[in-house]
Amino acid sequence: MSKLVGKLKMMKSAYVRVFNNFSQKMSLMVMLGYVLVLLSSFVESVYFFEFMLWDLNSLSFSVNLLLDSLSMMFLGTILIISGSVLMYCYWYMDDEKNFYRFMYLVYLFVGSMMFMILIPNLVTLLIGWDGLGLTSFLLVAHYQNNKSLSGSLLTALTNRIGDGLILASISLWAVNESGWVLYNFESQFVNFYFILALIFGGMTKSAQMPFCAWLPAAMAAPTPVSSLVHSSTLVTAGVYLLIRSYPVIKGSLFLMTSLKFLSLFTLVLASSVAINCFDMKKIIALSTLSQLSVMMFSLSHGLVSISFFHLVMHALFKALLFLTAGAVIHSLKGCQDIRSMGGCWSILPSSMVCMFIANCSLSGLPFMSGFYSKDMILDLMFNSSVNFWCFMIIMPGLMLTSFYSMRMVWMVCFGSNKVSISTLCLKEPKSLLIPYSLLAVGAVFLGGVLTPMSECLFSYRSSSASEMGTLGVLFVFGISYVGLISVSSKFGKDFRGLFSFLFSMWFLELLTHGVKKCFFDVSGTILKSCDKGMLETVGPKGLYSFCMKLSSYNENFQSDYFLKGMLFFSSFFIGALSFLFFWN
Repeated sequence: MSKLVGKLKMMKSAYVRVFNNFSQKMSLMVMLGYVLVLLSSFVESVYFFEFMLWDLNSLSFSVNLLLDSLSMMFLGTILIISGSVLMYCYWYMDDEKNFYRFMYLVYLFVGSMMFMILIPNLVTLLIGWDGLGLTSFLLVAHYQNNKSLSGSLLTALTNRIGDGLILASISLWAVNESGWVLYNFESQFVNFYFILALIFGGMTKSAQMPFCAWLPAAMAAPTPVSSLVHSSTLVTAGVYLLIRSYPVIKGSLFLMTSLKFLSLFTLVLASSVAINCFDMKKIIALSTLSQLSVMMFSLSHGLVSISFFHLVMHALFKALLFLTAGAVIHSLKGCQDIRSMGGCWSILPSSMVCMFIANCSLSGLPFMSGFYSKDMILDLMFNSSVNFWCFMIIMPGLMLTSFYSMRMVWMVCFGSNKVSISTLCLKEPKSLLIPYSLLAVGAVFLGGVLTPMSECLFSYRSSSASEMGTLGVLFVFGISYVGLISVSSKFGKDFRGLFSFLFSMWFLELLTHGVKKCFFDVSGTILKSCDKGMLETVGPKGLYSFCMKLSSYNENFQSDYFLKGMLFFSSFFIGALSFLFFWN
């Protein structure tokens, strides 16, 4: 017994040493990320680096890298989030059988996004773009069950639409511009179909209407993957691509207006579904969908830098929100229904504090990081010629974000839990404080630090302080909605048809699954009639049958006709010789 205890202590000490070494490296990565984010405020020039990988006679192959304030800031943000998430994975995924495979896939996932950020070439960018799609499929399908497989297939197939559109845009751009470098160039080439393919390709990656059904389905992935997907990698790739290519896509007023209204429809969809949802991860995913629509709306309105600033701020507090939600789910043995939670503030105090901080930043509480980006968006919207109906849509959308976010926090922290699952709760380890703290610093302070420092990046300055009161009122409304939680459940009982309509994302999930089933049925028919039918008959099976018949004929000829012929000619020859012999 003493030997067993000694071995366990040795294993524990070895694990602690490995974790401490790993956490030190990840902490350095996070510190490097913060340094890059702060230094990006002072970068005013655009730098292109060309690395020659192959040069032989007339054949050469080189890779271009783009480094400016946008790429530095976003690259630093990815380093901050990925370093924190990787430290978190050592606790969350420690008991997984395929832990190291999972970690390598996460490295590849993050590396693909970094590659996409730094590459200005549309063709080479496809390596990072497709790398995101491939690794996201593998990570969503990490838990090998039907739900994960369905979610990963829906994610992969929807993103393949965007991949095809990007390929189409590359061909159109190359034919008319004789090159593939897109970023930061004012181009005289304005082709409607090129801009259409580029915008809709970005919309599929960023899950805008009508391609938004895959985003909640991707929640089948482990929570650390969800944190990366919804903060700084997969869903932000489309927004980042459109931000970079804005000098070109702004040439079509019709498509930019269409993008504006589709983003507003997405905001209404996400908000209306989230207020009637009780799945914790799905609520956070829908909040991501609403914030992505705000970014797309800002971009379509010409607020490119503000859209990017909100992208960075959202990445920080959304990563923190997912990590705290993962701690709650992991401690409750996989339970994700917020109606089955309650009293978590006494069991998971650090996670609850950080969840409240992240939700405050998401709701736009004054002086939080999320406030500064939303403040700029509302300020520019109030002082510009925004359509009245756009104003009437985006304001309730922002209010509803505060509503369902604070409802979730209240039910998780202070809800009356009447389910026996509370007896299974696991306490949070102290090691979680490291990733929490690293992300909380950005979620609380980074927006206030970057706003006065980034005058070269954000040329928009607030003209009044009225938005602070506006966002404060929205936040208070969000808190007051906590008292209306019971109304939500009563609403679901009294209006079941409308509740089903909202719960299925306006029947968009059913439509997406129907389209997917239609394509699968068509491909199955083609498989049976062509691959396993005509092509098999004409091809391998037909050739095999022909060869078998030919060999059968050859065998029959050799065993029957050939022997009979030889016997006949032998008899004839012997008879002829005998006749000649006796004749003479």
